[in-house]
Amino acid sequence: MRVICSRKGLQEGVQTVARAVSPRTSLPILGHILMKTEDDRLRLVAYDLEIGLEHTVEASVQEPGALTIPARVVNEIISTLPDADVELSTDTESTVNLKCGTSQFSILGLPPEEFPMLPEVTKEVRFKIDSEVLREGISKTIFAVSTDESRVILTGMLLQVSPEQLKLVSTDTHRLCVFDCPISECEGSVNAIVPARAMQEATRIAGEGGEVDVVISPTQIKFTCGQTVLVSRLIEGQFPNFEKVIPTEYSRKLIIPTEQFAQAMRRVEIVARESSQRTKFTITDGTLTLTAEAPNIGRAHEEVEVIKEGEDIRLAFNAKYILDVLSVSDTEAIEMELSGEVSPALIRPQGKEDYLYVLMPMHMD
Repeated sequence: MRVICSRKGLQEGVQTVARAVSPRTSLPILGHILMKTEDDRLRLVAYDLEIGLEHTVEASVQEPGALTIPARVVNEIISTLPDADVELSTDTESTVNLKCGTSQFSILGLPPEEFPMLPEVTKEVRFKIDSEVLREGISKTIFAVSTDESRVILTGMLLQVSPEQLKLVSTDTHRLCVFDCPISECEGSVNAIVPARAMQEATRIAGEGGEVDVVISPTQIKFTCGQTVLVSRLIEGQFPNFEKVIPTEYSRKLIIPTEQFAQAMRRVEIVARESSQRTKFTITDGTLTLTAEAPNIGRAHEEVEVIKEGEDIRLAFNAKYILDVLSVSDTEAIEMELSGEVSPALIRPQGKEDYLYVLMPMHMD
């Protein structure tokens, strides 16, 4: 094999797929990147048997073929090379020869035939989604995915696909996020649970702009955007019935200025983090009073003016969980619907129906 491509294009490709390289593996080949010629392009692939990334780079193919090269080594080398064309070639010993200007390297690779093939994702369900919509949807839901490996189902995000829309759903049992995304060219309906890591990678490849093509099979999902492809396994099992925990009625409603609320919560959280993040909310008339106490620090007190419907109420919430939703709220005010001290609260950006956040209160002292 012998190809010539730009250093910039090759570096972009290596950095893109390297995120799927397994840092610790008993299979040395999984620490490598596969590079394979296809017509006038070079296809780069990395795969850790859970997620795989592909990226194609324009290249001048002198001799077709394939090679593998250690991901960490090639990444470090390319990042230090001058901005000139890079030539990659192999000999019969699986050694990769890399030349750029006056720089020459001979890197020990592995036989490309040892590299595991990415799974084929058969088209059971398919749709297209605007990349910015996908990025927004993931950013507004990913933080509520559980990190508790004992409940594997909740370590992924539910993609509920119907001809009309895509719902992104995440929960760690303490809170629930639901974001409705418009989609196009949808074929089929499905509920698929995608690992959080794969969804985070999907936001990165969506950064190329344009539309993202999504294909879902019974066990795999594939995202394609521009020159990059992401393939991931799905999490098997039944996602909890999230709709039954979304409050449909409320006895009190608050309209709270987002930025003022966020600033007050950040200050209160300094104390709250020393007492399991517990922050007490006292709503009287048009004032929301926030307080937190910690034995080894002291007490924090903040007041925020609000618009209130219904009776006064006292309850407690996790400060970090409140800050998480405020950090992704892009409206001047948020709406908070409450029913009682032990009932879940429903929070949404004012005037927006495509996003909701359900939060369980904490016990009052």
